[in-house]
Amino acid sequence: MAFRAAEYERYSGKRTSRPSWLPIAFGTIQRGWQSKWVRRVSVLSLILGFGMMAMMYMVNQVVPEWRSVTEQAAKHAGQPAFKIDTSYYLMLIHFFVRPILLPLALLFGYDLIASDMRTNALEAYFSRPVTPLGYLTGRTLAFVSFLMLATFGPFFLVWLADIATAPNDEHFSAIAHVPVAMFFALLIISLMIALMVQAVTSLTKSATWSNLVFVVIFLFFGIMGPVLYDLTDHQQDMMAFSILNVTKVICATFLGVDFEASGEHINASPGAAFGVAIGVSVVSFLIIMRGLRKRSLV
Repeated sequence: MAFRAAEYERYSGKRTSRPSWLPIAFGTIQRGWQSKWVRRVSVLSLILGFGMMAMMYMVNQVVPEWRSVTEQAAKHAGQPAFKIDTSYYLMLIHFFVRPILLPLALLFGYDLIASDMRTNALEAYFSRPVTPLGYLTGRTLAFVSFLMLATFGPFFLVWLADIATAPNDEHFSAIAHVPVAMFFALLIISLMIALMVQAVTSLTKSATWSNLVFVVIFLFFGIMGPVLYDLTDHQQDMMAFSILNVTKVICATFLGVDFEASGEHINASPGAAFGVAIGVSVVSFLIIMRGLRKRSLV
């Protein structure tokens, strides 16, 4: 019996005008939210922000002059004066960025491209009007959105509480730029981390090896920064090898925090920090695109 292939009619209806990477981004967001650990880390970070927001509001209701009281108490105790200004928001990266960014990046991105390589999903994507650049754009947009939600979200909540309890217009003027500054600083950092993780996952089909390689890279360069700083007779730019220090310097630069005035000297220069962030992002992008083009059918 002869086999006759099914006949297909060319679709002649109205086509959508939205870019091809948009469905990939939405699909990636849904896929990431299905992970209970991604949800837990994201929600935990937001809860921490809500907690600090509520605490600032309640303390302000009980002791309206709590800011000046705290500053005076720190002064009498011989401690550095506690003051909520741009330096205070830089300190918050120890709560909302450093302990959140790396775990969430690994939980969300460790299997992002690796799983598509194992299941040959890339061939299916590229057999449609989806380019490697469109695929990477959708994946990265979703990745960065999760990282920004868990890092910038709490910062914004604390800033809202600070504004609501501001003692005067002078304080408002001093911190008015914080949301915009932290948004762009964390956007650069999140983009660098997202591309770096995807670059590692594009080199191996094993999700476990992807995690291990990224952690080794992160820890190795984190240690190499202070080591090179000591070996090169305290060359500050050597600290740019540490991603944690790069994060701190980029945030401080956008916030306008002067390390020299605060007595901190063991930090990379803004030029070195931004150079590393841009360099890592570009190299990671090229690695990903090289891997994706090998799988492209179009």
